[in-house]
Amino acid sequence: MPPKFWAYAGIVLAVTLILNWKWSQGQIESSRQKLMAKQRAVLVELGPRWTELRDRVERWTSELAREAGPDVIDREALKGWDFRQMPGVYLRLRTDQVGTAEDIRKGAVGSLRDAFTACLLRANNQNPLAGKECQRTRDCAQGEYCNENDHCSRPVQPFNLRIAYRTLRVLSDEFVRDVQGSNELGLRALDGTFEDIMRDDMPLATELLTRAQYYLVVLDEPAEGAKVQSTEDLLATPHHARIGVWRLSDGKLVLRLRREASADLRGGMPVVDADVMAAQQRQANSCALALSVRQAMGDASAAAVAPE
Repeated sequence: MPPKFWAYAGIVLAVTLILNWKWSQGQIESSRQKLMAKQRAVLVELGPRWTELRDRVERWTSELAREAGPDVIDREALKGWDFRQMPGVYLRLRTDQVGTAEDIRKGAVGSLRDAFTACLLRANNQNPLAGKECQRTRDCAQGEYCNENDHCSRPVQPFNLRIAYRTLRVLSDEFVRDVQGSNELGLRALDGTFEDIMRDDMPLATELLTRAQYYLVVLDEPAEGAKVQSTEDLLATPHHARIGVWRLSDGKLVLRLRREASADLRGGMPVVDADVMAAQQRQANSCALALSVRQAMGDASAAAVAPE
């Protein structure tokens, strides 16, 4: 072949590759813009309500972590407003996990409903481990969701903020940065995640934003000077904790206490397994903490209940 043929062939190939690259980039950018348009639509609808709630609970959590303060029991407010049988939101952290707002959000990943809420509140919730195991809400029957214990259950009270942070991450600046910096495969994954959340978890988060009437937080205090403990180890040993309850309608602090989470295990068959013993002790300590809160609120029946 004459040299001119190869020169022209090279030019055609280069132009083809450039046009294909531009077309591919155009497709990626189109996918990016479609995903951002869907995200902005949800942000307009839910963003202001979620941001307001998130900022308030993070501010209250930070204030309680900085200073336990004197006991507050607004008996007048509690007389006509029994939050224990109302829908609300709940968060449990260690005091050393509370620093910046970002620290609170990271710590919320490990926040679980536990014996504290079961012994304090009057919500009629099913056993969170009774349903079948799941990875996503779509694995569950209609009306159920995949809870923080990875089991299917009906929505429970109080609503764990861990789930809200996980679900509403699609409204965050971090999600936007991920979309803007992703390649084609990354965009497909993010779009799939977004669609899954919209279909499975967002209805539950929307219910949170519209029905919650109080914010309940428990901040466990590691002992001063003690070696670094995991959260599980801390909850299994006697320690103090700070409890706060705010009314969401007007931001009123109705309860603030600092009590000891400590209980003696009594009765039942002796348990040899150390992990089982530790789990039982965590539950007993948390329940004892809840009972001390009920007693401070004037619940005479709490004194007759022994955490076991």
